Amino acid sequence: PLCGHLLQALGAEVIKIESPQRPDGARQGHAGFFDLLNAGKRSVALDLRDGAGREQLLDLVASADIVIEGSRPRALRQLGIDAETLVRHQPGLTWLAISGHGRGEPQENWIAYGDDAAVAAGLSAVQYAACGERLVVGDAIADPLTGLHAALAAYASWRAGGGRLLALAL
Repeated sequence: PLCGHLLQALGAEVIKIESPQRPDGARQGHAGFFDLLNAGKRSVALDLRDGAGREQLLDLVASADIVIEGSRPRALRQLGIDAETLVRHQPGLTWLAISGHGRGEPQENWIAYGDDAAVAAGLSAVQYAACGERLVVGDAIADPLTGLHAALAAYASWRAGGGRLLALAL
């Protein structure tokens, strides 16, 4: 959400796509926070289990400069949507894949959230080495840090003409 918010602040038209069966879990949290990260974005609900919903998604991708994928790669692959193929066949497309542990087996199938991703990356070990306390650093710190880096990577790719699949891990 932060990546899309930042790109929207740079002038991009951002379309947030959700499944009616599985809406963004952040909708259940603090409404003001959800609104902050999603204000100004268009929102579309597509049933991706349905062929018509998948076609609508592919139509949106075909008109996009940047796609932000916020799920494990298999989520779209099992629907017949393959980022590598789309980037290869759609000149200028930047596909930004943000997931817990990046792309490639076996880690692309692992789940992560901001706190546990930061611990897995060693941030708590650095904190312990620095002050002798075992702490989680920041609330879900990997989420906003990845969002910032993702927005920069997507913007830089777009400015350079796109044609890339960029994978960022929390």
